[in-house]
Amino acid sequence: VWIFFFFFSLLAGAAVASDSVQIGGAIGNIHKNAPDIITTFVLVLSIFGLLIATAFFNNAALRDVNNGFNEIMFSLPIKKSGYFLGRFMGALVLSTIPFFGIFLGVWVGTVIAPVFDWVDAERFGEFYLSTLVNNYFLFILPNMFIGGSIIFFLAHKFKNTIVSFVGALIIVILYITSGELLSDIENETLGALMDVFGIRTYSIYTKYWTPAEKNTLGPVFDGLILQNRLIWLGVAMAISAL
Repeated sequence: VWIFFFFFSLLAGAAVASDSVQIGGAIGNIHKNAPDIITTFVLVLSIFGLLIATAFFNNAALRDVNNGFNEIMFSLPIKKSGYFLGRFMGALVLSTIPFFGIFLGVWVGTVIAPVFDWVDAERFGEFYLSTLVNNYFLFILPNMFIGGSIIFFLAHKFKNTIVSFVGALIIVILYITSGELLSDIENETLGALMDVFGIRTYSIYTKYWTPAEKNTLGPVFDGLILQNRLIWLGVAMAISAL
């Protein structure tokens, strides 16, 4: 958990404190710590977060099986639903913790960059608590829930770690497919709804935002973003129920 937390902090901090490091492309003429930039960091690193989901959810699903403890566990007066839900929720909470490193890294980079004259102070703006809260509930938690549901299901079904990584690969393929649809403007909405991570969904949602809006506004529970989240959360809940 803390290795991933440190990695995300270091990467986000370097992207804010230096023009040599980029996450998701060039920043342009908006603040280096703008809500739009922080959201981009969260979304791009969600792809790496899939590795976190694979590691944590696969381990949560197979640890008892690998250690031969599952027969003892199921002989106890505990319901399967309670057992599986407890394991799943534990992995879900753990998998979201490293993403807080992004916000810590951005804050540290904002503080130290002007001090060491790496970046001019006027290139930084205010921090907005809503950016952290909305990103967590719109992207971090749902993305880990969606990816975790698929991986947890596959691990339990096939009792095989390799199959879990195949599940992660399928999610990435869906993301790439949504990108192909976006190349045609007529399929733009469909591609936005198919994006598992919500990266391109957010890109379309903010396509016509001005620099001033990107400096002050973050993701909200509205429009294509809300539709995308509801669709994929519904899929993940169906998989989890199964």
